[in-house]
Amino acid sequence: MREKIKKQLLHNLLLEVSKRYEYIMAQNARIFEETNYKAIHDELTGLYNRFYFIEQLKKSLLSAERHKKYGAVLFIDLDNFKVINDATGHKAGDLLLKMIAKKLKSALREEDVLARFGGDEFVVLVENLGRDENRAVEILRGLADKLLASIGYGHIVDQKVYQVTASIGIALFNDATQDIDDILRYADSAMYEAKRKGKSQTIFFNPLIEERLQRRFVMETSIRQGIDEEEFFLVYQPQVEDGRVVGAEALIRWNNAEKGIIPPGEFIEFAEETRMIIPIGEWALHEACKTLKRWEKDPALKGLKLSINCSAIEFMEPGFDQKVMRILTHYGIGTGRLCFEITESLLMTHHASLTSVMRRLSDFGVKIALDDFGTGYSSLAYLKNFPIDILKIDRSFIEDIFFDRSDQTLVRAIVSVAEDFGMQVVAEGVESPEQEMTIHTIADHIIVQGYLYGKPLPLEAFEAAVKESV
Repeated sequence: MREKIKKQLLHNLLLEVSKRYEYIMAQNARIFEETNYKAIHDELTGLYNRFYFIEQLKKSLLSAERHKKYGAVLFIDLDNFKVINDATGHKAGDLLLKMIAKKLKSALREEDVLARFGGDEFVVLVENLGRDENRAVEILRGLADKLLASIGYGHIVDQKVYQVTASIGIALFNDATQDIDDILRYADSAMYEAKRKGKSQTIFFNPLIEERLQRRFVMETSIRQGIDEEEFFLVYQPQVEDGRVVGAEALIRWNNAEKGIIPPGEFIEFAEETRMIIPIGEWALHEACKTLKRWEKDPALKGLKLSINCSAIEFMEPGFDQKVMRILTHYGIGTGRLCFEITESLLMTHHASLTSVMRRLSDFGVKIALDDFGTGYSSLAYLKNFPIDILKIDRSFIEDIFFDRSDQTLVRAIVSVAEDFGMQVVAEGVESPEQEMTIHTIADHIIVQGYLYGKPLPLEAFEAAVKESV
């Protein structure tokens, strides 16, 4: 009986040990599986991560060379995610990224590899595109269109609908000797080219893109050096009302140490692409404030107002309004003396916080001018929704105004609308007495700007010209 009890106890003990062993092994297997999953997956979206994608790309390159078939990498970057993320907060932004990840995955084949590289960057690896390059390109265009369409539908986050677009860059490969970093860089470069061409587009990499990006890198480096070496300066073009200079528009110029004067058209676009426009714009704001303080001390100049251009990238930067108010307070700039000139493209972003930013600046005494007015499609709607103080009539309506009755009618209509909204009007591009005469037959009190009254001049020359005109 005792032996039987011993055997039973031993059996129970072995059974318990076996159960514990199985439990520990199951736990270890689960931990191993979770660790392995985390090692190759993005934590937020559940997609593959950069590490796994690169390992698959290595295998794909070998396969492409062995079977003589094309493959491709698609680099996808959301066009306006930063704006949405800043406006809604990171929690809503993360939820939106998860939704977009699912949409992208549903648009791909089972064998395609979709990964998230971080932020709002997604990458797709497509294999077995055949041996004909033209056919491969045709397939990829169709796939890219499908991906853009899947993203383009409205996404509902916290009961709000957000429209998201994306830019896609594509790099083909069919040779194992191609460098992985180069392929990724080519796809990334093509994606940036798609953004430059208007976003919501697909661009295939070609050597010309690489050449442009190299120029972009050189220009970015030069701009950084230009800021550090104080190579940028402002010139001032007079704004005239009733024959008297009432203000000026400050325009940026660049005196490069190697190339001399570089026109804005040759560097502003690069500055915006690289976001170098933000430090340039901040520098310009400081310079404008210094100029206004300087004019305060001169009886002949102290009443002048000053306008500076402000890009959409600057205006949409988080904390832009606080930065502006902080700088104006530092210099003690009075209400109504500084004006930001913005373009209609900024208003077309429909950014949720844009109106509040503009109102805070307006309440602080900063004037807002809508530049190139009349060239957009929905300008009148903007006048109701945004705190705009000044309309600047685009020069295209002024050029032929002396003999073109259509231009006269358009300018008359703009002036009438501005008066109804309590706004000032500035006509730019005035170059002849005939244009001036025609403008003043349309409106008595209109501010005019153009070569007829003076070209943009360095500060001291501008001040001297104003004093001579008094």
